[in-house]
Amino acid sequence: MKKFLFFLFAFASLVVGAQQTVISAKYDNIGKFYNGIAIVRLNGKVGAINSDGKEVIKPEWDKLSGFGSDGIAFAHKDGLVGLISKTGKVLLKPNYQRISNFKYGKATITKDNMIGLVDINGKILIEPKYQKLVIEKGGLIRATENGTEVLLKSVK
Repeated sequence: MKKFLFFLFAFASLVVGAQQTVISAKYDNIGKFYNGIAIVRLNGKVGAINSDGKEVIKPEWDKLSGFGSDGIAFAHKDGLVGLISKTGKVLLKPNYQRISNFKYGKATITKDNMIGLVDINGKILIEPKYQKLVIEKGGLIRATENGTEVLLKSVK
Protein backbone atom coordinates (compact mmCIF):
# COMPACT_ATOMS: atom_id res chain seq x y z
CA MET A 1 0.00 0.00 0.00
CA LYS A 2 2.85 2.37 0.83
CA LYS A 3 4.37 1.79 -2.62
CA PHE A 4 1.03 2.47 -4.27
CA LEU A 5 0.57 5.75 -2.37
CA PHE A 6 4.15 6.74 -3.16
CA PHE A 7 3.62 6.15 -6.92
CA LEU A 8 0.25 7.94 -6.82
CA PHE A 9 1.83 10.94 -5.09
CA ALA A 10 4.77 10.95 -7.53
CA PHE A 11 2.43 10.76 -10.55
CA ALA A 12 0.22 13.58 -9.21
CA SER A 13 3.30 15.74 -8.63
CA LEU A 14 4.46 15.19 -12.20
CA VAL A 15 1.03 16.06 -13.64
CA VAL A 16 0.69 19.22 -11.55
CA GLY A 17 4.31 20.25 -12.27
CA ALA A 18 3.82 19.79 -16.01
CA GLN A 19 0.91 22.23 -16.21
CA GLN A 20 1.75 25.62 -17.67
CA THR A 21 -0.04 28.92 -17.65
CA VAL A 22 -0.52 30.48 -21.06
CA ILE A 23 0.00 34.24 -20.78
CA SER A 24 -0.48 35.33 -24.39
CA ALA A 25 -2.85 34.70 -27.23
CA LYS A 26 -1.60 32.33 -29.89
CA TYR A 27 0.65 33.77 -32.58
CA ASP A 28 2.42 32.24 -35.55
CA ASN A 29 5.70 33.36 -34.01
CA ILE A 30 6.87 35.14 -30.85
CA GLY A 31 10.31 36.74 -31.09
CA LYS A 32 12.85 37.17 -28.32
CA PHE A 33 12.15 39.73 -25.63
CA TYR A 34 14.27 42.86 -25.72
CA ASN A 35 13.63 45.79 -23.36
CA GLY A 36 10.47 43.99 -22.15
CA ILE A 37 8.88 43.69 -25.61
CA ALA A 38 8.69 40.83 -28.11
CA ILE A 39 7.67 41.15 -31.75
CA VAL A 40 4.85 38.74 -32.66
CA ARG A 41 3.70 37.52 -36.07
CA LEU A 42 0.13 36.59 -36.97
CA ASN A 43 -1.19 35.95 -40.48
CA GLY A 44 1.73 37.76 -42.12
CA LYS A 45 1.45 40.92 -39.98
CA VAL A 46 3.47 41.91 -36.91
CA GLY A 47 2.68 43.44 -33.54
CA ALA A 48 4.15 43.26 -30.04
CA ILE A 49 3.51 41.84 -26.59
CA ASN A 50 5.00 42.74 -23.24
CA SER A 51 6.57 40.28 -20.81
CA ASP A 52 3.16 39.70 -19.17
CA GLY A 53 1.89 38.43 -22.53
CA LYS A 54 -0.36 41.46 -23.00
CA GLU A 55 -0.69 42.58 -26.60
CA VAL A 56 0.55 46.18 -26.68
CA ILE A 57 0.61 46.55 -30.47
CA LYS A 58 -1.95 44.80 -32.67
CA PRO A 59 -0.45 42.64 -35.43
CA GLU A 60 -1.37 45.05 -38.24
CA TRP A 61 2.06 46.22 -39.35
CA ASP A 62 4.17 44.87 -42.21
CA LYS A 63 7.35 45.18 -40.12
CA LEU A 64 8.44 46.52 -36.73
CA SER A 65 12.05 47.12 -35.83
CA GLY A 66 13.15 46.06 -32.36
CA PHE A 67 12.41 48.53 -29.60
CA GLY A 68 15.47 50.37 -28.34
CA SER A 69 16.10 51.59 -24.82
CA ASP A 70 14.08 54.68 -25.74
CA GLY A 71 10.99 52.48 -26.24
CA ILE A 72 10.56 53.47 -29.89
CA ALA A 73 10.45 51.31 -33.01
CA PHE A 74 10.19 51.94 -36.72
CA ALA A 75 6.75 50.80 -37.91
CA HIS A 76 6.37 49.86 -41.60
CA LYS A 77 3.10 49.71 -43.52
CA ASP A 78 2.45 49.73 -47.27
CA GLY A 79 6.10 50.49 -48.07
CA LEU A 80 6.29 53.54 -45.80
CA VAL A 81 7.67 54.00 -42.29
CA GLY A 82 6.61 55.79 -39.11
CA LEU A 83 7.38 55.64 -35.38
CA ILE A 84 5.58 53.72 -32.64
CA SER A 85 6.14 53.51 -28.88
CA LYS A 86 6.24 50.25 -26.96
CA THR A 87 2.89 51.20 -25.43
CA GLY A 88 1.37 51.11 -28.91
CA LYS A 89 1.07 54.86 -29.39
CA VAL A 90 1.76 55.87 -33.00
CA LEU A 91 4.20 58.78 -32.65
CA LEU A 92 4.56 59.42 -36.37
CA LYS A 93 2.22 57.95 -38.97
CA PRO A 94 3.89 55.81 -41.64
CA ASN A 95 4.06 58.50 -44.33
CA TYR A 96 7.81 58.48 -44.94
CA GLN A 97 10.15 56.67 -47.31
CA ARG A 98 12.85 56.55 -44.66
CA ILE A 99 13.59 57.58 -41.08
CA SER A 100 17.20 57.60 -39.90
CA ASN A 101 18.38 56.43 -36.50
CA PHE A 102 18.10 59.04 -33.79
CA LYS A 103 21.12 61.23 -33.15
CA TYR A 104 21.04 63.82 -30.36
CA GLY A 105 17.30 63.08 -29.96
CA LYS A 106 16.52 63.85 -33.61
CA ALA A 107 16.18 61.82 -36.81
CA THR A 108 15.93 62.75 -40.46
CA ILE A 109 12.75 61.86 -42.32
CA THR A 110 12.47 61.44 -46.07
CA LYS A 111 9.29 62.11 -48.04
CA ASP A 112 9.10 62.55 -51.81
CA ASN A 113 12.93 62.39 -51.80
CA MET A 114 13.14 65.51 -49.63
CA ILE A 115 14.54 65.47 -46.10
CA GLY A 116 13.22 66.96 -42.86
CA LEU A 117 13.69 66.43 -39.13
CA VAL A 118 11.64 64.80 -36.35
CA ASP A 119 12.23 64.55 -32.61
CA ILE A 120 11.97 61.44 -30.43
CA ASN A 121 8.33 62.26 -29.59
CA GLY A 122 7.34 62.24 -33.27
CA LYS A 123 7.09 66.04 -33.53
CA ILE A 124 8.07 67.35 -36.97
CA LEU A 125 10.79 69.93 -36.35
CA ILE A 126 11.58 70.66 -40.01
CA GLU A 127 9.24 69.69 -42.83
CA PRO A 128 10.90 67.57 -45.56
CA LYS A 129 12.07 70.22 -48.03
CA TYR A 130 15.85 69.78 -48.21
CA GLN A 131 17.94 67.62 -50.54
CA LYS A 132 20.38 66.86 -47.70
CA LEU A 133 20.24 67.37 -43.95
CA VAL A 134 22.96 66.53 -41.39
CA ILE A 135 22.65 66.91 -37.63
CA GLU A 136 25.93 68.27 -36.26
CA LYS A 137 27.23 67.91 -32.72
CA GLY A 138 25.93 70.74 -30.59
CA GLY A 139 22.62 70.88 -32.43
CA LEU A 140 23.61 72.71 -35.60
CA ILE A 141 21.89 71.44 -38.72
CA ARG A 142 23.63 71.54 -42.08
CA ALA A 143 21.14 71.42 -44.97
CA THR A 144 21.25 71.59 -48.76
CA GLU A 145 18.49 73.51 -50.51
CA ASN A 146 18.45 73.97 -54.27
CA GLY A 147 22.12 72.96 -54.44
CA THR A 148 23.20 75.53 -51.83
CA GLU A 149 24.38 74.55 -48.37
CA VAL A 150 22.86 76.40 -45.42
CA LEU A 151 23.16 76.19 -41.63
CA LEU A 152 19.91 76.01 -39.71
CA LYS A 153 19.37 77.17 -36.18
CA SER A 154 19.31 74.46 -33.54
CA VAL A 155 15.80 73.07 -33.21
CA LYS A 156 14.38 71.89 -29.87
